Amino acid sequence: MNKTLFIGSVVLDMIIHVDHLPKLKEDINTTNIKFSIGGCGYNASSIVRHFHLPAICSSPIGTGRFANILNDLLTAKNYHPLIKIEEEDNGCCLCLVNSSGERTFLCQHGAEYRFKKIWMKDIQKEELDYIYVCGLELEEKDGDEILDYLEEMQVPVFFAPGARIMNIPEERMRRILSLHPIIHLNEDEVTAYTGCETISHAALRLYEKSKELVIVTCGERGAYYTEGSTGKLIAGYKNKVKDTIGAGDAHAGACIAGLKMGMKVEDIVKMANKVSAKVVGVEGSELSEEEFNKISL
Repeated sequence: MNKTLFIGSVVLDMIIHVDHLPKLKEDINTTNIKFSIGGCGYNASSIVRHFHLPAICSSPIGTGRFANILNDLLTAKNYHPLIKIEEEDNGCCLCLVNSSGERTFLCQHGAEYRFKKIWMKDIQKEELDYIYVCGLELEEKDGDEILDYLEEMQVPVFFAPGARIMNIPEERMRRILSLHPIIHLNEDEVTAYTGCETISHAALRLYEKSKELVIVTCGERGAYYTEGSTGKLIAGYKNKVKDTIGAGDAHAGACIAGLKMGMKVEDIVKMANKVSAKVVGVEGSELSEEEFNKISL
């Protein structure tokens, strides 16, 4: 089976639990703090690996205090980064989690958001089935180089634009949509980008731009998908929410796993709903092998 290349970050998450988000000048105490591995690329690719399917994550590791902590966490999981950057530290994501489990991110970007085509020189297009791209990387200074690489490779693209879709330059959005990517995003993102009030209309509007499958996550309600003239909401699965960190990434990773296994779209989305429901029940973005194996797939 061919590999999936993930162009997306591996980030040091500092998960900070608070009763509520602080107001200006307010002084509040945290209830818990934990370091964890996160980042869109890592989160999505780790789900694909849980299915024992081949994946490559291109996110670099830098040099510095954040990079050292992250490298130690990755080494403990026998995960070895593809690229090492000597001149830049990694960033850090402060994940503020309130009493309901909802998260707010404060991000310092670093080496994990860099990309150079030359780093991919040993990867042949014939080895790949999909290339996953996170929208955060397209927003960064190396976004055009990522698009150059995608245009040269002509491998099917799985695009997860994320919450900052509105910050991706218009020309870069035009370029990636012209590659006809499968698009994965949530209901707030798709309605904000398209200006449509309903998920069905928004997903259809995006399909008209990409001419490919569009998947929209809708929280515990499940996920909606459209392949053009037809669309369907696939019911979600409830779970007690620990936090929502990485739930969307896990859903995307499960969708990629389903595509790699040749499943029908409806079954793919149903499986992804189960996986993301499991993720919200644990702290942070990553499922252990034990937790993953508890999912009835």
